[in-house]
Amino acid sequence: MRPCAGDPPLGDAGPRDRKLEDTKAFPDFRQISIFIALFELGSIAKVAARLGMNASTVSMALARLREIYQDDLYVRSAVGMIPTVKAESIYPALKQAQQLLQASTLAGDVFDPAVATRRFRVAMSEVGVCVLMPGLRALLAAEAPGVSLEQVEITADTPWHLESGALDLVVGHVPTMGNAVIRQRLYREHYVCLGRIGHPALHADMPVEAFLGLSHLSVASWGRNRQRWEDHVAEKLGARPNIRLQQSSFAGIEHLLADSDLVAVVPARLAGALMRFAPLVAIDLPFESPSYVVHQHWHPRHKKDAGATWLRKALARVAQEEGAPAPELIPR
Repeated sequence: MRPCAGDPPLGDAGPRDRKLEDTKAFPDFRQISIFIALFELGSIAKVAARLGMNASTVSMALARLREIYQDDLYVRSAVGMIPTVKAESIYPALKQAQQLLQASTLAGDVFDPAVATRRFRVAMSEVGVCVLMPGLRALLAAEAPGVSLEQVEITADTPWHLESGALDLVVGHVPTMGNAVIRQRLYREHYVCLGRIGHPALHADMPVEAFLGLSHLSVASWGRNRQRWEDHVAEKLGARPNIRLQQSSFAGIEHLLADSDLVAVVPARLAGALMRFAPLVAIDLPFESPSYVVHQHWHPRHKKDAGATWLRKALARVAQEEGAPAPELIPR
């Protein structure tokens, strides 16, 4: 058969063949390990013992290394196998290659919070920021001073951001996360009523009608997933509270409540957090409170990520310290 135009001459390797030949000219990890051990021990027998090989395997690897580098690399002497000038010149590079290859097999398996400098991106609900972030910040300062967090709001795109890797963790009551993620239950939340200390009408065991007749501040925003307590009352009792002020965020409500006779029905843990900053008191609702479950969600890609695993455990510890029951892992 006559060669086609553009074919390499017979007997000459084409581009693909040359690429394969070039690949064969590099030592593999086992050969590098033998080279390093021989450099450090100076004895084929000692190398075989360290690496769990027989002496003939070590000798064969050395022979292949000599072919690759076109040099004896190690020669016999009265004190054992000593490196040639060539071996001494390539030792630093091969030692570094060995360390990098070893590190790559351990990547994600080890995370030391005391020295780590990783940055995590977490989507967290507004309530979660108030309830969990202070404890998490204190834990990071004490145990992981080089670790930082970026908190972002939970939106309709949050499930996609978690799947794409833009987020490390999602914390909150987010039913829209779907079944493609792993969830861990942190706690179940209920509601209490929050008002100023000395409120003339707010007291425990008050009748439902009197409670609903108080001047209420209602927090409602688009995209909030938990059931609104007002809807719960309407469904269960067929009544509506006296809403005097409505806003889309919990931000600053402690000051509004402390400076007026307004009251607000809020998650119990949020009430505890706000009571630290203003002279407020919380009472149980005079009817059965609606409730919801707070989870932390992560994508299976982070299942064996040691850093992300540490963060999830840290957050679970903070949730427990805030009075939540022990976290329960919900299987996919």
